[in-house]
Amino acid sequence: MAFHFYLIGAIPALLFSALRFLPLYRTLSIRSVPQFLEIRYGPQMRLLNACVVACSLLLLGGVSLFAVAQFLEVAVGWSFITGGVATAIVVLVYILLGGLRATIYNEILQLTVVLLGLLPIGFLSIRYLLVTTRTDQVSLGHLWVGMPTASVSSPFDVLGLTVGLGFVLGFGYWCTDFVLMQRAFTARTELAAQQVPLWSGLAKLFFALLVVCPGLVAARLFTQLGTTARYEQAIPLLMQRAYGPVMLSVGCTALAASLLSGVAANVAAFASVWTEDIYRTQLCPGRREEHYLIVGRCAVVFAATLAVLDSSITFYFSNMMEHVQLIFTIFGTPFWAIFLVGILSPRITTRGAFAGFLAGMCASILHLTVSISGYLRYGSMMSASFHSAIYAFFVTCLVAVGVSIFGRSDYESGTGPTRWSQLKSTHRVYRSTWVLAMILIALLLSINWLLR
Repeated sequence: MAFHFYLIGAIPALLFSALRFLPLYRTLSIRSVPQFLEIRYGPQMRLLNACVVACSLLLLGGVSLFAVAQFLEVAVGWSFITGGVATAIVVLVYILLGGLRATIYNEILQLTVVLLGLLPIGFLSIRYLLVTTRTDQVSLGHLWVGMPTASVSSPFDVLGLTVGLGFVLGFGYWCTDFVLMQRAFTARTELAAQQVPLWSGLAKLFFALLVVCPGLVAARLFTQLGTTARYEQAIPLLMQRAYGPVMLSVGCTALAASLLSGVAANVAAFASVWTEDIYRTQLCPGRREEHYLIVGRCAVVFAATLAVLDSSITFYFSNMMEHVQLIFTIFGTPFWAIFLVGILSPRITTRGAFAGFLAGMCASILHLTVSISGYLRYGSMMSASFHSAIYAFFVTCLVAVGVSIFGRSDYESGTGPTRWSQLKSTHRVYRSTWVLAMILIALLLSINWLLR
């Protein structure tokens, strides 16, 4: 399943983002997704999106902090609370001292440490799997063979993975991901900005092997996974068995660095959304830059503190990805729907988009409530989230189109044509970007075929 999250759940959306959305953002000089929604729908939709994104970033920060605390509990023996507080303090220090640029540079350094720590365990795991598969005749499993086309009783089905995860949740996250957009907007050239998602996609392919292969080995060696130990503890347990003292310290540092980057990215993104899209534009415009800098630093402290408090929510889920997909299903799916219909049709009004968003969010919450209550039984909570995302997406689109058709058009008030003409402005996609995209598509298809 982890392969599906890396492949179907990310790479198609990253391709679409690089070839369509980022060139559009750069052409319009857009610095954030809420700003894009303001151009298309008006300031009310920008405020609504900013509030929803801020809430989801706080929850995602808690999930990332939960992962760090779980790792520290296995590697160092710290309690969950101690590990969470220590992580929050470290993140606070380097964000407050260096800001967003320090966060980005720190992520690059963390990537180097991650490679040093995870490459050995990745190669050892691949070797172990190849040897045991040949000698014991044990199957490594398949990505697609044996999976039903559409079945709510199955843990996963093709419809839920391709439409729910691949199109709705994957596109909804990566095409509107505030963290990814921040990195692309800081690029010095338009070409570099366009290729940020593509290089991220290539990294996804590589890290899929580093994460999934050790997980497969850990599932064979540690029978307590899923019972007395959580699945998030698989790689730390494997490192304790495979590494010596020196490599164990490097590996633990690598895992801590990779998990810390997720916490820092969500905390910094929340501070940016709150300061730029809520406080500066709606609550207190026209102040000096020093004032907004202080507000942003206060937002960083608030986000880190709240991440510590809400990190324990993840204990109620069997694994972190169930929690993450639930957040994206409720908050991300409706906005992706109005995002897409707003680009495809100039007739979608602000009132229609607002009504569609509320209807889609209510539909996802209602469907998940019915599923959790047992009235509608799915093979897994993850499958329920995938199908809930599908329903929420189509409900949002239908309500937005219906309200826009039967309500007063923005064209009557003169705002619609201006916004639509801005969105239809020309933008350039470089040839090297297309070449890199074709390479990524070929690799994606090849891996899915080989592991089918």
